[in-house]
Amino acid sequence: MNLEQQAARTIARYNMLSPGQPVLAALSGGADSVALVCVLRALGYPIRAYHLNHCLRGAESERDADFVRALCARLDIPLTLEREDAAAYAAGRHESIEAAARALRYARLNRCAAQYGIARIATAHTADDNLETMLFHLARGTGTRGFAGIPPVRGAVIRPLWTATRAEIEQYLAESGQDFVVDSSNLSADYTRNRIRQRVVPVLRDINPGCAGAASRLAARLREDDETLCLLAEQALGQADMAADVPLEAFRQPPAIQGRMLTALLRRAGVPMHAVTARHMEQLTDLLAAGRARSMSLPGSFCAYHEAGRLRILFEPERPPVPLFDGFHGRLWDTSTILTVKTKKSGQVFHKTCDTFLADCGTIHFGTLTVRPPRPRDRLTLPGARGARQLKRLMADRGLPPSARARLAVVADAAGIVLAQEVGVEISRVPRGGEIVEFRFEGL
Repeated sequence: MNLEQQAARTIARYNMLSPGQPVLAALSGGADSVALVCVLRALGYPIRAYHLNHCLRGAESERDADFVRALCARLDIPLTLEREDAAAYAAGRHESIEAAARALRYARLNRCAAQYGIARIATAHTADDNLETMLFHLARGTGTRGFAGIPPVRGAVIRPLWTATRAEIEQYLAESGQDFVVDSSNLSADYTRNRIRQRVVPVLRDINPGCAGAASRLAARLREDDETLCLLAEQALGQADMAADVPLEAFRQPPAIQGRMLTALLRRAGVPMHAVTARHMEQLTDLLAAGRARSMSLPGSFCAYHEAGRLRILFEPERPPVPLFDGFHGRLWDTSTILTVKTKKSGQVFHKTCDTFLADCGTIHFGTLTVRPPRPRDRLTLPGARGARQLKRLMADRGLPPSARARLAVVADAAGIVLAQEVGVEISRVPRGGEIVEFRFEGL
């Protein structure tokens, strides 16, 4: 079976393209991408090629762009050629050049596809690329999905050469008399993937010359298993809304399904999955098994709460201290709570409610007075108590669930805590007959 027949079979198996469907092909000028364009053209698909000059290799980058331009002119393939300073782009995103260049390339490919109304984007990933990716993920640490390597289809992106080896591609180009360019950065040992390609893969080929194909077959089976387990996880999870609030009993599943339920729940809530580590997933599993209400922090200002027989994933944006003053009246952060601060003379009539707290004005330093969220080391001595206790313990004693505790307000100045919402006033701030400061919370 030649390369064109192999690509046709892969396209049909994974339903990548319908006959005659236009496709945008990523064309770097290297052997794989040149073979991709030649194969798609030979199979009769209308092609637009796309090349992005990352401006990373000086004259060599310009050489690649010239080669691509000449190739497309000779093959009568329309070309979109753009340039971008990938190093500056990476610096602006605080990412590695490799990661930023990849993100930039896919963003530009999607933009070009949308501009020309093309629904499919073809990239030239091969069985060798898939093997290298699997080894990279294995060395770094990964789950089933990561070890399944590069998928043949991901959204609009298709990989018609997914089952082909690099040797098969180079043989195809040699027999066709088609030249290509070589990216010198692929020869450098500075990149992890290059070290895997140059040092690890040759050893595997000595053991099994067909290791790339074996890896692709394993990847396909792993992906099928993962898709089935993810489907079962979604069914077990049910129709959780964006509040990501699910009964704990729903998680009484085998570990393979339970873990995927947690992953799906994090995605539904909007947690940035690229920042979620194996340690986060272990902590979530421990949270499920906890015998009492508990919470944990997640990336992207999210928190997970085990409370009232449910697991909740909530967005907890940063709540910086808000300066307070006599006459303050305003909404606190992103909540529905409104706080009013007002001084009253001794003997002045006021209407006490459950959300009104009174403090001795003489103990308040208004220059440093703020309202802020609770902190882990906060302690409070309430009237009638034998001593100070941790604020989180006092909140728990009042039956406040962890998610509610994080959203309550603490009023403090340079001398310490004045009061904690829903808990009480520090004993040293209790009114003693002089002017009073009233703190009123509404709309909790």
